[in-house]
Amino acid sequence: MFYFGQNFGFFIGSLQENITHKHYALQVSVSFHSSLRLQVKGKDEILGQAFLINSKVEHQLQCEGLQITLLINPLSSIGHQLFLILDTSEFSILPDPITLLFQNLLKQYTTDLPQEEIAQSISDILREYSCLCENENHVQDDRIIKTLSLLEHHFDEILSLEAAAAFCHLSPPRFLHLFKEKTQLNFRRYQLWNKTIKSLPFLAHHSITHTAHAFGFTDSSHYTRTFKETFGFSPKFFVSKK
Repeated sequence: MFYFGQNFGFFIGSLQENITHKHYALQVSVSFHSSLRLQVKGKDEILGQAFLINSKVEHQLQCEGLQITLLINPLSSIGHQLFLILDTSEFSILPDPITLLFQNLLKQYTTDLPQEEIAQSISDILREYSCLCENENHVQDDRIIKTLSLLEHHFDEILSLEAAAAFCHLSPPRFLHLFKEKTQLNFRRYQLWNKTIKSLPFLAHHSITHTAHAFGFTDSSHYTRTFKETFGFSPKFFVSKK
């Protein structure tokens, strides 16, 4: 089962074909019975029931049994709270109270709980653990906030560096520096991340080639490569699970 909303998405099922990858999202993974096998680049494999993995950490996660993996926008309120838990760590063991909530949710999933109810339950859990900041967007710079909004509304297009810089009334070098400082991702990479996430509902009902063209990728190979870099598996795996 796949689901992607505004600030988070999730996948429920086994993870046996996951390759080494990294992505912009913060990742929460919780297993039901089987252990998760986490391999972070340069470190020994770790077994556990629940992990929190930081943004842009190269890793491979595998689980033969039922598990839930959430990808969370680091700029969201819950993303900010999880980032505070991680500090500068590449990964962390997820606190027990949150782990138990997700394990109970997986138990309900085995009883054919509808996707909409699962998504709502996850949203409720994340809301409970969101940070207390008044502003849900933690970029804290109006120029970059407006740029992110522009990208949200034109995710199927390629916004040039020059156009984005002019939109913010900044020089291109200054814009690139400010964008990375506030989002922890370079401008081009953020666009690819945003378009890939936005493409998932469309991909559930269309071919890989059609999806690639509809969302502004050069071709299906470019889309597939970006997809694998983002999620650790190919879009064919996603299509096979829909």
